[in-house]
Amino acid sequence: MRLCLLCCALLLSGCGPDPIAVTAPPRQVPADLLRGCAGYTGPVPNNQGQLSDALVAEVRGRHCANGKLEAIATILEPTGPR
Repeated sequence: MRLCLLCCALLLSGCGPDPIAVTAPPRQVPADLLRGCAGYTGPVPNNQGQLSDALVAEVRGRHCANGKLEAIATILEPTGPR
């Protein structure tokens, strides 16, 4: 009889409210990282000098955007970028 009472007590102890789920607060990304980076925004290049200036400006804009993406990845992922 004692074994039956022990089993009933164990079975009933499994019934109850669900445990409270603890979640981490969302991470905040600074607003300046969410703004786009400007590449070349001028007129269509007419000669090689203007074309090279446009290409350099475009590369700088892409490097800026990639840097912002890496910074956002380090903020949002706890282990950093992959």
